Amino acid sequence: MKGLELCESFYFDVVKILIDKNFPMLKNKYAAGLIGYGSDVLGNDDELSRDHEWGPRCHIWLMEDDYNKYAGEIDMMLKSELPLEYLGYKTRFVFNEEFEVLITTDDKHNSIHHVAITTVERYLRIQYGIVNKDNKKNEYYLNNIEWLCIPEQKLLELTRGKIFEDSIGEITKVRKTFSYYNDDVWKYKVLYCWRELDDLATVPLCFKRNQIISGKIILTRIIENTIRLVYLYNKKYYPGYMKWFSYEFSKLPKLAASISTKLEKCLNEEDITKIINIMENVFLEILEEHNRLGVTPYVEVRNNKWTRELVNISTINVCKALEETITSELKELNIDGSCDQWITNSEILVWSEQFTKVKELYINDNSHCRDGVGDRII
Repeated sequence: MKGLELCESFYFDVVKILIDKNFPMLKNKYAAGLIGYGSDVLGNDDELSRDHEWGPRCHIWLMEDDYNKYAGEIDMMLKSELPLEYLGYKTRFVFNEEFEVLITTDDKHNSIHHVAITTVERYLRIQYGIVNKDNKKNEYYLNNIEWLCIPEQKLLELTRGKIFEDSIGEITKVRKTFSYYNDDVWKYKVLYCWRELDDLATVPLCFKRNQIISGKIILTRIIENTIRLVYLYNKKYYPGYMKWFSYEFSKLPKLAASISTKLEKCLNEEDITKIINIMENVFLEILEEHNRLGVTPYVEVRNNKWTRELVNISTINVCKALEETITSELKELNIDGSCDQWITNSEILVWSEQFTKVKELYINDNSHCRDGVGDRII
């Protein structure tokens, strides 16, 4: 049984019945679903997924006033009245300190249930650092820089999974609002990927110097950015967890089917000439989609002197075309791309307390003065 299916049944068969029986004043005044982290949210869970953070669980989104009045009582009621098992799956969890994950247990008294009771406002603020709200429209929003500060994995968590029911409509509206980037932010992220792909000429350079490890590492990074670029052209958030990176990639309708085969071949190939040929063909295939979508005026790749004739094409033309479409606000930022395009530390990318701080890096202008003689070349 898939986790999402289990959780939906658990909600309707157990959780909803208990809440409506014990708190009749809340009937049709809350939403329920399963979003956030976990293989089950993506529908990718299997037998191996069930060792931690997996089992009967869900989210309950109350209205603000009701949360203040009833959240604690609902929590205590569920802890007392939830059955220890549902369809043969344990409903109680404990924190495993060694691996820092929640695992199921038979212990009713020294454990927690996995029904998260919250509100939309609390959920967005705590998980994503989203606090801007247009009260007239009852809509949450982000400015362009704030969009860049939220990792795609977090946006994937917000928009995947399933809302089981939503009488209020607020969490459903939020998921629609943040379903994907606006065009300005999208192009800014696309530009970053194309710039990274122009590092292809460094791979044969490393091979010529017999620096194979360096060459392979650079190649792997280029392949990762190639895949990210395909996600962008499909306008789908990519998973930050690498174990699902290629699996979700294989589901994309545009480009993925043909490109994935080529990238796998490239990773297994030892002949540098063949590697470069494969990657150049991949770049051209993506560029064809770029032109088909009309992202910029028609553009062709070309060679330039910085490739040292080690590769046949450069992405510089694509980058220039994209730069001309980027808004002046984004052009003036201190750093290119979104935070998860250049941050790899998971402690920053998981916790909103950390990734919201990145905003200062984009806009802080406390740079060293470099106007003296020789300052630009030291």
